[in-house]
Amino acid sequence: MKLIRLFLGIVSVSLQREAAHRGNVVFQALLAAVSVFAGLATLRVIFSFTASLAGWTLDETVVLYGTFLIVSGVMGAFVEPNLGFFAGRLRSGDFDDVLLQPVPSLFLATLATCSPWALLTALLGVGTLGVGVANLGDSVTVLGGLTYGLLLGAGVVVAWASRVLLAALAFWAPGLEPSIFYGAFWQLGSYPVSIYSPPVRAVLTSVVPVAFIATVPARALTRTGDLGLVAGGMVAAVVAFALAVLVWGAGLRRYTSATS
Repeated sequence: MKLIRLFLGIVSVSLQREAAHRGNVVFQALLAAVSVFAGLATLRVIFSFTASLAGWTLDETVVLYGTFLIVSGVMGAFVEPNLGFFAGRLRSGDFDDVLLQPVPSLFLATLATCSPWALLTALLGVGTLGVGVANLGDSVTVLGGLTYGLLLGAGVVVAWASRVLLAALAFWAPGLEPSIFYGAFWQLGSYPVSIYSPPVRAVLTSVVPVAFIATVPARALTRTGDLGLVAGGMVAAVVAFALAVLVWGAGLRRYTSATS
């Protein structure tokens, strides 16, 4: 409960801070809308030349794209503002402040601040998802919806864990800045991973597991729910979370203050 209250307090403070710049709200909303509609326009162009994309119809791909936007918005609001420049915080010694707080360092390092307007992308993703589901009609079942919700949650956990693991590399190599490459691979998750070559699919499944954030939940929703996918997704989330905690702990034991 303490961590939940702290998290809600962080969100409240961030909202108050952003509300002081109201012009930024309009700008961020327009920027998010343009980005989303550009993505949808790209899908429309692609499907003007083909009826399916690696076995995915246009409406199924719209569901996938909406799912990708939801997870991207959540990550952009709560995780990226904290871990995007983590290596720099280690080099400057700012990370020491995190270690001095009576709160788990992993919590503060990943959720100490947030960017509320990134949630606009998530909201647009919900709308995009709704359009795709409406067009699919009766092919979407209650079971599919339930499995989708579970796998979406698992996808968020996997995305968070993969970002923690990437940031934790800085404990061993403070000069490493892998965020650019991570961002590039992340964008590949807006399409079905089956369209990529086997080596790229392997990277998108294990190294930067964007397959779990959009393709897997969307497949469960559009293909009438697959309990095997749910089991696999839950296992992946648990393993990813545990691995992130273990690697983070190992990194902390190695860490030496930059100010010492």
